[in-house]
Amino acid sequence: MLNYDYLNEITGGDVEFIAELLSDFLAQTPELIAQIAAAVAQGDADSLGKAAHALKGSARAIGADEFAQLAFELEQAGKQGNLTDAPNALQRLQAYWQSLAEYLQQQRAA
Repeated sequence: MLNYDYLNEITGGDVEFIAELLSDFLAQTPELIAQIAAAVAQGDADSLGKAAHALKGSARAIGADEFAQLAFELEQAGKQGNLTDAPNALQRLQAYWQSLAEYLQQQRAA
């Protein structure tokens, strides 16, 4: 679920720094997902694009490449103003988040 080669490269393998990055990601992501869900529900393409862009950047920063790709799909929908597939993409993002969050919690506890 995470690209540990990338994560170790950007942190120099600093275990405490990795834990801090993962903790920040866990804390910030639910709010970004809520913003994305609200934008999809309201048909607000601009807000969707901005929130999904922020989420994509956060996910890439910790090496969560698949999650970042899902956020990228939503970002593109927002930028293009075409929200037809956004509800489906949001569902996939939320489902992936459930498993990613659980995985990250387990990593922090290990």
